[in-house]
Amino acid sequence: MALPRLATTPSLVRGRFLERPHRFAARVALGGEIVEAHLANPGRLTGVLSRDCEVVLDGPYPPPRALPYTMLAARTGRVWAGTVTTYANRVFPTLLARGLFPEIVPDGDLLPVVRHEVAHGRSRFDFHVGDCLVEVKSVSLAEGAAGLFPDAVTARGARHCDELARLARRRRRTAIVFIAQRADIESVAAAEAIDPVFARSLRGAARAGVLLLACALRLTPRGATAARRVPVRGV
Repeated sequence: MALPRLATTPSLVRGRFLERPHRFAARVALGGEIVEAHLANPGRLTGVLSRDCEVVLDGPYPPPRALPYTMLAARTGRVWAGTVTTYANRVFPTLLARGLFPEIVPDGDLLPVVRHEVAHGRSRFDFHVGDCLVEVKSVSLAEGAAGLFPDAVTARGARHCDELARLARRRRRTAIVFIAQRADIESVAAAEAIDPVFARSLRGAARAGVLLLACALRLTPRGATAARRVPVRGV
């Protein structure tokens, strides 16, 4: 079973990252010209994007699209790190079907119906897998071999933790799945120095019985080629 592609066009181009004019755009040196690319990641991408680092773009796309390219990944050290947060959501159903998260599917059960974007209370969660509500978080920040989430304050992320914790206390099955879009990590933890509120909410979710699961993807410019489980620390 192949993993979903990160790229949507057959030909990719490589360039050098220059700057972010705003959080959803990047300026990239592409050969002898400077182009702008959509950056589908509102986080800081600390440790991923640095001036002159190698990046991979998808495109160009024709008008009326405002930005002709999309940035897919950046080279950081020896690995590629994904810069499209929604890729974690795209790859999750395939990883689930491959058996990477057996805790979500009870032993011996066939893979249940997977529904996307399920509203509950004040929040909308990424997936409903059988009787389990699942929220997926894309991890890009690393400190040594530890993947950290988030890389910027996320009130929405803390709210997800709190609402899933309330459901877990009512004996609803719930899970938070961290998908690190880089292969150089051995664990995932809350980035307490960046967002102590999220870290506190994540610990509360763990105490309430929310499943906390994580994996790391081996990424190429065209998409993931493998995934492996890693532990969630500090909870």
